[in-house]
Amino acid sequence: MFFNKYSSKLIAVVFGTILLLGVSPLISSARITVSITAQNLPDIDRTWDDLVLLYDNHFHNSSEVYEEIEYIHDSVPDLVDLEVIGQTFLGKNIISLRITNELRTHQKAKTLVVSHHHGREQISIEIALRFVHYLLNSYQENNTITDFIDHQEIYVIPALNLDSLDLVVNEDNHWLRKNLRPFDDDSDGFFDEDRAEDVSGDGIVSSFDVYDNTNPSNPIYLYTYYEGIDNDLDGLVNEDDVGYTDLNRNYDSYWRDGSGWSPDTMSQVFPGHAPFSEPETQAFRDFALNHSFGMAYSLHSGINATYFVDDEYGWAEPDLYWKMVQDYVNILPPSFTEVYTGNVIKNLPKAESAVLAGGWDTWLYFEQDCLAPITFELYRNYSSIAPGSETVLEENSTHLILEWKSIYDYFNPYPQYINALWFDVRPGFDYLLDNTPRLSIVSKVLSGGYKLDDEVELSFNVTNLSPRIKTMDTVDLYASDGTLLGSSSSIDANSNNLLSFTLTLPFELGPEIYHLKLGNNYTGYYHFVLGKSSAAGLSIGPTILGVFILGTLIVIFKRRKKK
Repeated sequence: MFFNKYSSKLIAVVFGTILLLGVSPLISSARITVSITAQNLPDIDRTWDDLVLLYDNHFHNSSEVYEEIEYIHDSVPDLVDLEVIGQTFLGKNIISLRITNELRTHQKAKTLVVSHHHGREQISIEIALRFVHYLLNSYQENNTITDFIDHQEIYVIPALNLDSLDLVVNEDNHWLRKNLRPFDDDSDGFFDEDRAEDVSGDGIVSSFDVYDNTNPSNPIYLYTYYEGIDNDLDGLVNEDDVGYTDLNRNYDSYWRDGSGWSPDTMSQVFPGHAPFSEPETQAFRDFALNHSFGMAYSLHSGINATYFVDDEYGWAEPDLYWKMVQDYVNILPPSFTEVYTGNVIKNLPKAESAVLAGGWDTWLYFEQDCLAPITFELYRNYSSIAPGSETVLEENSTHLILEWKSIYDYFNPYPQYINALWFDVRPGFDYLLDNTPRLSIVSKVLSGGYKLDDEVELSFNVTNLSPRIKTMDTVDLYASDGTLLGSSSSIDANSNNLLSFTLTLPFELGPEIYHLKLGNNYTGYYHFVLGKSSAAGLSIGPTILGVFILGTLIVIFKRRKKK
């Protein structure tokens, strides 16, 4: 009786409850939202075997350098792009190799290795070529190097002073440091006609150090002259040598206004007649003006050391450089650490300017905002200048003359040891790549719609992956049309910032998506896409629980009714 009397009301109440608790509405309604995703970037499949040098255990002349460059490019065109950035005085092409994943065409973080400002330091070319091979041979074999190549543009200029290289390698002129612009040093109307020459025929141009020997227990150094012939028959020897400008004194920053140069045209550190007077430095200048480097290497030899930029007080970035010195001590062989430790004194104030006059690193730091342009000195043979390395040519009561023959192996190892040297210094190149400022970004939509003029609030958790170099500049958010949407401060090394930006949509998201990029010219730009996405809202259709409860009640109701 009771059930029959109230059954219809009971069923209505229960059914309503089921709808609220166990059953969803029967009409589907998807919720539309805006989403942000990182742009998918293509990978490159490795199709090449490991590269090997065409001329191994050998110092390359300019023709052989070009052969190696062409072989590198032809072997791995998907990772290597060649650019002629200028010519030497004699018209030889100066080439830059860009190593990067070329399928990822957006601007990336950039790093630089430039070699061979100085003719006699040809080991720098050998190390640069091996660095390129190391990168290409490691791609898709070493995850770290693969990641560097995918996310960086690695520029390598194997040789800047190719004219002098040929005289050093082909003609054994192992003293030649400067470029080959001719100059009439002795003002006789002829150019480079009275050079140092191998008179003895032993393949080496000797130097002779002359000392005042009136007190044999303490000889006093007077001057040095070189082996040679009086070619112009004026009674003087080696008065018009080949070579004019030290390219590493020819840059337009503190030119002839700092340390380390001489006004004597015969000097190995003569800076040229004007800043950027030489086609070789002009080529590098024009190249560098198109790029932003937070850190860079110039490869040299003549000492085992790494030189940082000085200002008038010492190191230009003392805290940073001291940390980097300690890093190098930990990663490079012990033979490099003595000079590094000695450089600590550069943290102290100095009474006079120590800025290198017209140096590559001086220009990059003061004019191009490169925080750490580092002169990486690769080699010096200490035994070549050890006591006893000179032989007595003449000794009497008035003077002492010592002959030195080790110019070749002072700046460069013998060819069979080049690969061993590369193995020793390779950690320094890994360090360069690791310290190139680049970003890791996690993006998120905080709020906003997808329609025209809707505001969208975005957050980016941005990490600077470089252990030592800050992002150098503000981190900026741009639309695909170049509109600046917002900026944040630079990010310190090994640090992260949470950045928030709000933008107004210029159109309704749908088939059309909105492109964004975040970064700067040093870190490169990381690309993101705003789009419309569907999220599940209220949808009908009984849930499993609702179906079960509803079915049970119907069965009970029918049984009661039969009774």
